Amino acid sequence: MTKLNINNLKIAACEQTELNDFGEGIFLEGLQKMIESINQEANLIDVGNDAQAQRIIGLLINRLRFEDDLKKYSEILDHKIISPIVIVGLPRTGSTMTHRMLAADENHTAMLWWEGRYPSMLPNEKRGHPIDRMNLGKAEVEAVVAASPDALKIHPWDYKGADEEILLLEHNFMSTVPESFMRLPTYSEWIEEQNHKVAYQDLKKWIQYLQWQNPGREEKRWVLKSPHHLGFIDKLIEVFPDAQIIQTHRDPIKTVPSFCSMCANLFEPLAIDFDKKFIGAHWGNKLSRALNHCMEVSKIHKDNFLDLKFENMIKDPIDEMKKIYEFIGEPFGERTELAIQAWQEENKHEMGAHKYELADYDLTKEFITENFKDYKARYINVT
Repeated sequence: MTKLNINNLKIAACEQTELNDFGEGIFLEGLQKMIESINQEANLIDVGNDAQAQRIIGLLINRLRFEDDLKKYSEILDHKIISPIVIVGLPRTGSTMTHRMLAADENHTAMLWWEGRYPSMLPNEKRGHPIDRMNLGKAEVEAVVAASPDALKIHPWDYKGADEEILLLEHNFMSTVPESFMRLPTYSEWIEEQNHKVAYQDLKKWIQYLQWQNPGREEKRWVLKSPHHLGFIDKLIEVFPDAQIIQTHRDPIKTVPSFCSMCANLFEPLAIDFDKKFIGAHWGNKLSRALNHCMEVSKIHKDNFLDLKFENMIKDPIDEMKKIYEFIGEPFGERTELAIQAWQEENKHEMGAHKYELADYDLTKEFITENFKDYKARYINVT
């Protein structure tokens, strides 16, 4: 198997775009660390290795076009991102449902999946006419679902649906996406040691770029969402001090093994073999640190946070949405309620049964109880 080489990947991206300015920042160091970890630790099959090479080239191509447009159109960075609504919570806590219901409001906007994968305008593309990029995203989602049919049971893949801007954070190579589908312990350790303020400053530029591409977004409010933010929520607040953060909560005894199951599902098509025990230990500890970090930050920035329980969202989503609208200072009128109800009706059969067990990942109730005890005491074991 041919090992990945940073210079070859950069050259390929430059040749395909006829551009050579990747911009400033720490991201090239992150790329190098990730490549070293893939080569030494990921244990990928040839198809998996080739897929990562193409994925990285794609990210670099986006980066080159992004930097080129920033130079051509200086007004991009003049765009204001005012008081974004940010949903944070682990999978299976109602975070995706909350995100997409809020995004259904005509007064809001969110990054769509295809935008996360193809955020940079193509050569000769006119602002507001991204049909070719939409088709690229559609084809990629179809390929993911074909390779892993169970993917739809874990996450509602929709190329034109609101999705996680962690896909934008991937472009600075400081996101947790790669370790969700590959064994990359040294890269993960490097990520944990970095100051992520630079990553969120970069994310803000990407959001400004997407807003500039679609003038209709200028008067709308952004709705962001990703579990990734849990571990770096202090840096997000530094960059977006007026962010209003909605954290969705559910017992970790259900959410942690579900997250591990999602990772195992993504590992399977890429790796020669993979160790579910590694996934359990790696993510069990990582998610514990992230939730505990977010909890401590929320104590300092109380006015920025609203807490919602998964059980209440499932029982009466409209009532929970009214709480959210009161928190974000917006009226919850008939038009908003109808838009949310229309989204619910359209998506009520979206996800299937998703089966997982703690023991599959060498996790125990005792581990969850001990490592998430403060989180559970504050959010779960209360009425």
